Amino acid sequence: MIKKDRQRIYSQFDINVILFFLSMIFFIPIVLVFTYIFEVDQLLNINTFMFWLLITNFILMLIGFFSLMIRKEKLIRQVKPTYRVEFFYVILLFSFGILGFIVLYDYMGGNRKYIANILVVVFVASVYALIYLGKKYFKFYYMKKK
Repeated sequence: MIKKDRQRIYSQFDINVILFFLSMIFFIPIVLVFTYIFEVDQLLNINTFMFWLLITNFILMLIGFFSLMIRKEKLIRQVKPTYRVEFFYVILLFSFGILGFIVLYDYMGGNRKYIANILVVVFVASVYALIYLGKKYFKFYYMKKK
């Protein structure tokens, strides 16, 4: 008899889809972090730059989506017991993504005295999302006692 409450095993395709769409969500904030570090906003109009960045993100999303669909059959048959390296990549994405959303808030003319408040809210939401993703998809229990 099969248990009904056992966890589902996710294939490499499922994990790659999650990683790809998280990468596309955090693409613009991560690029904005580097534009803030190298002060690109002093050289270019940031709104025009973000428009072209959005178009680039959309094109990359289409290319990546179709390449995932082409390799789907091969990736569905691959399974790993845990996806630690992939989860560390997600942590890296979230850490730069948090900074990127703060930079985006600053570029859009938000009041700088509220950045700390927004940072706390975004940080708490991202930690919750990391715990959920790590437990459900990546089989990474960092809250579990050994």
